[in-house]
Amino acid sequence: MTRILVFAEISGDKEPSDEIISYCMKNFQNAEINAAVFTTNNDTHRLSATGLDNLYLLINENFLNYSTEIYKKAAVDFLKTHEHDIVLIPATPSGRDLAPGIASALNAGLTADCTEISLDEDNLLNATRPTYGGKLMATILSKTTPQFATIRPGALKFSGFSGKENTKITEIYPEIDCSKLKTSIISYTKKQNITDWANAQIIVAGGRGLGSKENFDLIYKLCEKIDAQPAASRCAVELGWADAAIQIGQTGSSVSPKLYIAFGISGAMQHIVGIENADRIIAVNTDRNAPIMKISDVSIPADAVTVLKTLINEFYV
Repeated sequence: MTRILVFAEISGDKEPSDEIISYCMKNFQNAEINAAVFTTNNDTHRLSATGLDNLYLLINENFLNYSTEIYKKAAVDFLKTHEHDIVLIPATPSGRDLAPGIASALNAGLTADCTEISLDEDNLLNATRPTYGGKLMATILSKTTPQFATIRPGALKFSGFSGKENTKITEIYPEIDCSKLKTSIISYTKKQNITDWANAQIIVAGGRGLGSKENFDLIYKLCEKIDAQPAASRCAVELGWADAAIQIGQTGSSVSPKLYIAFGISGAMQHIVGIENADRIIAVNTDRNAPIMKISDVSIPADAVTVLKTLINEFYV
């Protein structure tokens, strides 16, 4: 049986690792799905009731704040004693830092920033990621074991958990000798994240069709009115209208809100890939033949700026 391990993050109620676990449970039902978390205590963990086959608690007081060396050593030691065929890690800032270190230490390959995963007839991981600046999608088969991949947050559809409560929980206490570390943390500051894609129910995005930064700023105003998350197309970011942190698409983020509203976005493949998991899509564009109009649940052939201003006035309080 194929053994899949997800290194899970646990700081919030819903994390990108939850998407990976949920997706694996739904699509790889003949595989053993396990998760490992770095924690400072053995408190009952919310992942214990998700239907995982095994939940490994890696417990050490030094896991309070993320450290590349400490986390990598614990992960490598764990994988040497608990062998898995596939190791999946969310492509969060810490995940993107941790994954290559673990893979390198185990002389294994890594497919980074994947937007799709599947198992072939031999139960090997086929990992798909954007390449050539998002113009092409490459499916990669790693020749080493375990097969490593980082998964872009929002790329896999979260479909809930099985709710089983028979997960086997194993406590592991990694030995960490901090005196042998090559680096030390002298201060730790958590940067406020301006995006919360995992919990965003409504996302309002703007593109080049808005015409100017002044018009793009209307996106933020509407978001304030309806408690939505602002987003931007690649073109809007390249024009300097929006921060790259809110870019959606192959070279940005993938999202899965209940509602995605696009103003002035044509919807090239690069953008469509980032929103294909949205439950509902509304597109406003003067071009009736724009790609996004064809895949939207509701298409409004109108001037995006006019519609934006009308909605903002409608929700004015």
